This record gives sequence, structure tokens and C-alpha cells, in this order.
Amino acid sequence: MLSLLIISNGHGEDFIAARLGEALQGRLPSLNIEAFPLVGTGAQLERAGLTVRGPVRRLPSDGFTMHHPLLIWRDLKAGLLGLTLSQAAYLRRRRPDAVLVVGDVYGQMHASLVRAPRRVLQPLVSVHHLSEQGSRSPLRFFMERFRGPELFLLRRAKRVYTRDAATAAYLEGRGVRGATYLGNPMMDGLDVAPLRADLGPRPANVRPAVALLPGSREQAAGSVRVMLAALLLARPTLGLVAWTHERVPEPSEGWLADEEAPELEGLLAAWRSFDGARRVWWLRGRFAAVLASAHAALGTAGTANEQAVGVGLPVVAFEVPPLFGREYLANQARLLGNGLLLSDSTPGAVARQLERALTDERVRELAAAAGAERMGAPGASAALADDLAEWLTALQAPGG
Repeated sequence: MLSLLIISNGHGEDFIAARLGEALQGRLPSLNIEAFPLVGTGAQLERAGLTVRGPVRRLPSDGFTMHHPLLIWRDLKAGLLGLTLSQAAYLRRRRPDAVLVVGDVYGQMHASLVRAPRRVLQPLVSVHHLSEQGSRSPLRFFMERFRGPELFLLRRAKRVYTRDAATAAYLEGRGVRGATYLGNPMMDGLDVAPLRADLGPRPANVRPAVALLPGSREQAAGSVRVMLAALLLARPTLGLVAWTHERVPEPSEGWLADEEAPELEGLLAAWRSFDGARRVWWLRGRFAAVLASAHAALGTAGTANEQAVGVGLPVVAFEVPPLFGREYLANQARLLGNGLLLSDSTPGAVARQLERALTDERVRELAAAAGAERMGAPGASAALADDLAEWLTALQAPGG
């Protein structure tokens, strides 16, 4: 039985790996797929029906280790070095027939320890990140451009899939002959029906819905408080929180539990403002429906911000250090261009940018254009799975 090891290097990468694994299982039912998440415990991979192997653990930074010295220190205290060594030793022992790595240079370095034909999907670095100045932080040395060590690894991969066509051309010009663009799988699975936002009693003047994307890491609690305070200062709005954490916080200042909330799949809690003009629904497992229902977004997330821009939403983003700090936000702004509206971290500033996102047609047009250019159209998972299936079938053939 042909075996494939998928190595992923982060939560966004797990999302992509899970979709590709599912698609490959449909194309090659006899293929034995195992997944090895270098970050976290691989819950998304398991939900997709993939077998998770190897030493796994959730560290304090949750994959953002190199984004701030404090996060490095936290992870080191929690056992980062021991975990890394055990992961490397595990990979040195593995003998699959093929390897697919979804991630940046860190994941590629780990994948190079496995003696098997290797393909790479690099969903993180794009030529759109490049700027004359860039980041001055040495911690971000590999995060904003392709450096020599990564180019060395990419040149030795059988094929390299990029997140956009411009990046494929850039890599090909630097000797990565297998660089190709088949689409961005982050945009798959988002084409769903919007929530029935007319459910439940709402004042007639409540019109636009705003997606609140506080992220899956520990900054979510702090960032969602700023978002909720901003909603109180903005026009009457229905806020849709894409919440991934265990518990919904108690209503913050200016908000009350909404006893007249509708019955809605995935609805964890509902709040209303003191004057009843604004409402917030906390939803789990309805991310795509939240994006489909929204007119704009407030975001302090990685992949979720990118996906929101990809579906054409202007996203207002602000700093929440150390996980979602200035350097990270500047890097994301270069990637997403006019799709991202930067704001100071005060509720008033966020509210003013949200007003622009909801009412300025030029802002909305530029955001939609940026989403199409920087994120692409859906359908990449199928195209990638077809290409990978062809490669794996060839490996299985005599002499492959």
C-alpha cells in the first residue's frame, strides 16, 4: 500500500492539509495517509479523518514562537527544544513512499529529514510581502521573503506549489524549476449560504452585519473586547463573532445577554447593547457562513483575515501584542494590500475605520479587487489533489 506523510506547520497549514488529505482519499482510496502537525495537536487533521502521528504538543505561542522574544521564552520554558528534537528524531526514522509538506522553511527543514520524494506547498510567503524596507526584526528573517536556505530546500523538492502566480514566477527565476501555481486552497469551502440574519427580533435600523474575527490564539479575549467596544460607537450593527474557544466571556461593558436570540445552528450566546440597537451573536463552527453574511470584518487573525479579504470583505485590523503585533500586522498589510484597513487599537479608531469599510464604496471596491488578486478563486484543493494523485500513482508504477 502506497503511503504519504503530510507534514504541516501551523493551524492555517493544518486547514489546507486536511482539505488535501480528504480530497486525496477520495481519489486514491488505497492510499495510506498519515499527518504530522509540527504545531499543536492536529485537531483539524483528525476531524478530516486523517491519522495523526508523531510527538505533538500545544505550546504557549501556538505556532507564533518567532514573532516575539517573550513568546520564544514561553515556549522554551514549556519544552520547545525537547519537542523539536523528538520531532526531528521521529522524522529521521520514517520511511513513507512520499512526503507533502505544507508550510514554510521550518516545516521544509523537518521534511528534508525524511528519505522520500518530497513536494512542498508554501502557503505563507508571497512576493507581495516584499518591500524595500521590510521588517528590521531578525526574528522575521524567513517570514517575509525566500532566503537562501529555503531556496536550497525548494530546489530539491519534486514540485513546489505557491499561493499566487507571481510567487511561482519569482521562484522559477531563482532556480526552483518545479514552482507552479494551481490556486490557493485557503479559498475553498467558503461558498456557503449566509446566516438567516432576519431571524429574531431586531430593530428596523439594524442593517449591516460585521464579522468579528478575533483569532484562535490567546489574543482573542483582548481583541474581541476592543471590537465589541467599537461596535457600540459605530452605526447599529449585527456583529457575528467567529469564536473558536471553549467559553464565551461574560457580557462586557455596554452589553447584556439577549433573551430573545433566535435558534440558530452553532449559536453559543447572543448579546444586545443597552439601547437594543446593536446585537452580537457568538458562533462556533460557522466561519464560512459568518463571512458570507458580513459586509465587513474586524480581524486580528492570520488565515481568517486572509480568507475574509479573499471573499471581498474589507477587514479592519489592529495590534494586539505580542501575538498580533506591529511587525506581523505590517507584514499582513503588505500581503493583503487594499483589503486590509489598519487602525489604532482604540475602540474609537476601530469604529471610524469600520464606518469607512461599511459606507465608502471606493474602499469596498478596492478590497474586493485585492481579494481577487491576492487570494484567488476557489477550486485549488481539487486541482492540487489531482496533481498530487497523478504524482503518487506514478510513484506506485514499476520504476516510479
